[in-house]
Amino acid sequence: MTVAGPDSGAEEPSWGTLQDRLRMSVVSITSSSSLPFDMQVSGALFASGFIVDAEQGLVLSNRHVVGAGPTFHKATFFDNQEVHLQPLYYDPEHDFGFLRYDPAEVTGTPPRAIRLAPEKARSGLEIRVIGNDSNEKLSVQRGELSQLDRNPPGYRSAGEDTYNDLNTFYYQASTSSKGGSSGSPVVDIAGDAVAINAGGSVKSSSSFFLPLQRVRYALDYVLRGEVPPRGTVQAEFRHITHVQAERLGLEPRVAAAEGVRVKGTTGVLTVHKVLPGGPADGRLAVGDIVVSVGGCAVPGFTELAELVDAAVGGSVDVRVFRSGQLVTASVPVQDLYDITPTAVLWLGGTFLHSQSLQLSIGSSAPVTGVQVVRCDSGFLALDKIGKCTVVHAVNNQPTPDLGALMGAMAKVRHGDPIVVRLKSHHDPRIEAVVVTYLPPAARPGRLYTRSPATGFWSVQPFATAAVVPPQRARLPCVPPAPAAGLAARIQQSMVHIEAHPLCPADGYYSKVLSGSGSIVDRRHGLILCSTRLVANPTCDIAVTFGGIQRIHATLAYVHPLYPVAFLKYDPALLTDEAAVSDCDLELTAGADDPGRLQTGDAVTVFASSELSGVALFQTAVAGRTLLRSDTCKWCVSRNVVNTEFFALASEPPRICEGLGIVCDGAGRVRGLWVPFPVCSHVDMVRHAAGLDIALVLPVLAQLQRTGAVAGDVHVLDVEFGHEPLSAARALGMSDSRVAGLVRAAPGVRTVLKVAKILHVRPAGVASLEIGDIVLAANGAAVRHINDVACFYSSASVELTVARGGEERTVAVPTLALRGTATRRVVHWAGMYLQEAAQVASQIYNFTNIRGGPAVLEEYHFHRFVTEIGGTKVHTMDDLVAVARSFKHPELAAFNDQVMAHQKLRSGAMPGRDVSLRTVLLNGEDLVRTFRTNDQYFPAWQLTRGPRIDDEWVYE
Repeated sequence: MTVAGPDSGAEEPSWGTLQDRLRMSVVSITSSSSLPFDMQVSGALFASGFIVDAEQGLVLSNRHVVGAGPTFHKATFFDNQEVHLQPLYYDPEHDFGFLRYDPAEVTGTPPRAIRLAPEKARSGLEIRVIGNDSNEKLSVQRGELSQLDRNPPGYRSAGEDTYNDLNTFYYQASTSSKGGSSGSPVVDIAGDAVAINAGGSVKSSSSFFLPLQRVRYALDYVLRGEVPPRGTVQAEFRHITHVQAERLGLEPRVAAAEGVRVKGTTGVLTVHKVLPGGPADGRLAVGDIVVSVGGCAVPGFTELAELVDAAVGGSVDVRVFRSGQLVTASVPVQDLYDITPTAVLWLGGTFLHSQSLQLSIGSSAPVTGVQVVRCDSGFLALDKIGKCTVVHAVNNQPTPDLGALMGAMAKVRHGDPIVVRLKSHHDPRIEAVVVTYLPPAARPGRLYTRSPATGFWSVQPFATAAVVPPQRARLPCVPPAPAAGLAARIQQSMVHIEAHPLCPADGYYSKVLSGSGSIVDRRHGLILCSTRLVANPTCDIAVTFGGIQRIHATLAYVHPLYPVAFLKYDPALLTDEAAVSDCDLELTAGADDPGRLQTGDAVTVFASSELSGVALFQTAVAGRTLLRSDTCKWCVSRNVVNTEFFALASEPPRICEGLGIVCDGAGRVRGLWVPFPVCSHVDMVRHAAGLDIALVLPVLAQLQRTGAVAGDVHVLDVEFGHEPLSAARALGMSDSRVAGLVRAAPGVRTVLKVAKILHVRPAGVASLEIGDIVLAANGAAVRHINDVACFYSSASVELTVARGGEERTVAVPTLALRGTATRRVVHWAGMYLQEAAQVASQIYNFTNIRGGPAVLEEYHFHRFVTEIGGTKVHTMDDLVAVARSFKHPELAAFNDQVMAHQKLRSGAMPGRDVSLRTVLLNGEDLVRTFRTNDQYFPAWQLTRGPRIDDEWVYE
């Protein structure tokens, strides 16, 4: 072990030379957690560390920097040399850990180790905190140690899972250190470390330092290539003052006689929590004052830890003061590593690992079960019971740990019902039994397992039972029984829809949505629903018919202008019972169309939920208006423009993201009450509005006629607004046209004016201009927005406009919008990329995974990728080809080495250094460099064929 010590004949140390002496001993650390794990969220952070052994390349930092889960790190020395780090060891209880770099990779001035000197800590000691404060390399913060016996700081807030240290003292000092100082050495004037910076309080300008006694204990083992023994009795202890102990009945003379009230002590240890089912359960009690362990007095945490760690696998006699008496209990000592998770399973969009001591201490819950770490869109979506959920059984098979859960899930077939028993570990009274499903199109499961030799994680596939094709009903579907009454007919047409996104796409993240839709064609298996349910086109869709049968469906068509979509299912899969309970929604079209709903018309809105059936709301049309949704300008999802909606005098309550059916007094379907799709960056004030049913009938007719994806929808590349007739006259609208409009549409007193040009047209191409009043389209008078909003097969439209005080006719080309949603998404280097029709590139980077390689270099998404590693890319095929070329050839060998627990010298993981050129819509270029990580962020893609019943395929 090589440490920095005073040289013979060296000058007296001073604060002025401290930074020069330690500049090659402190490193800036970039840490990226790729998965959520044991109180650790995924994401990148900037922190500090310091060298404690230069020969072996050992760096000391905090546990929350080293990371409990799959994490990768990079260290930067003062001279800007960069090395990769192995997350060699982290303490399962305290906030420290060790990383390792290869000393051979460091050239120039050799790093020097900082000596650990916990014995030098004392109240009033002047100290310096040297580290990466606020991400500024080698910042120096001055202070003075004040409190040496505070309990660990509490970072956990109500209802949240956050790592908290326990069973140790912390030091406190007033410094100005902030984010980035985690892991910094706290040194005295001689340059010796007396503590390690661990956290702070912004409100009080206090910094919290972890003492180094147990750090030095662990370092001795790590230097020998061994794992330090760590024991636990599954209890949390707290320090209380001697005065508080006296209030609990411990007299000073008794405390002195037992050796816990001696010179230099300020208090005693008391039992704060005892976990149910743990070694201390029934042996120790909350409020006990610890006097001795194994016959040795225990005045503080260090003595307690030494005695417990020395008795792993055995037991210790704990002497406590309880209710006025001294009581001795024999308490088994459990190996702390046995309840420290070392594996995490990703399955169907859900991250799971065994319950840990950290998770249990926060809620005083037993260390049993499997923690649902994160589940945005997976088969265990947390809205079933809330955050902080623990799985205790799957299909009636107990799951005390991850291995048991994997055994139960290995028998599950994709699409089969899964019965899961869940509990909230924050409130044991909250318990639920839910029926869920593993999406058939979900990516294969992945099991990550930590190697104690290096701290790297191996990756293995985890497969459930094979997917069995759905069986068709043995008997043909029988006709539905006649439904008496409008409500009954609509209820039979309504179905419940669940959409589980497989990955982010089209401006939408992975949030599970559910709501109602309506069958519009039983024979072809077509369902009409709101786009909000399927705004993320990668979703795996399940439809429940009549509350009886649940079958799979595909996304057939997403209207590019109106917020509606069509789903496709196989009617032959319905059982007789489910088939009897469904019928078509009767839609009005053609000669029977009574026209648009007008202000004052009485209507009835039918809405549905999965459990309560159809709800009915009687109201009236309050008015009609052009409405524009406030979707994000960065997303490839389109804004709702040039669409006239109707409002209701009294709106129905929010309908679970589903669809409402609007009928008139004659029982005819006249409209839809549709919630708007909203991208993941914007919260809309308005949730839903009414849409005329006639607007969606052309698409339905084409789907029924051809059974294929409807063609492009052609629109004018402008946004319209309303203009009063009085203003239209001034802009060039003739009196005869005003009179004709009033006769044709008595209630209309406005015309359409071009308010915005959405895209720049090439020079010489005829187009509309801002301020144009649109009078006619293809010779027919324009009465309202529906006359010019959508052209299903016209490459150009002949428009008569009022411009510059006169009327003129112009042939305006239309913009073709795809009615087919995104059908390809590529994940590479932590980035989600999809196709988008733009001039600069068809490759759009919508979002990145927190903690991904690109995030480390502060790369911002919402950009179009034009060049990777010097290679021009324009299409998704270009992207896939380049991504494959960058795959590291040693990935499989590295994974095998980690799985075999082989020691590795370098901290580098399989990956490539790469440059990325991107561009914004305004032409602004950005170039960033980063290193890929093939182990934790492998490249993959989801693709879907061109047919409406094609499924998503993972590769």
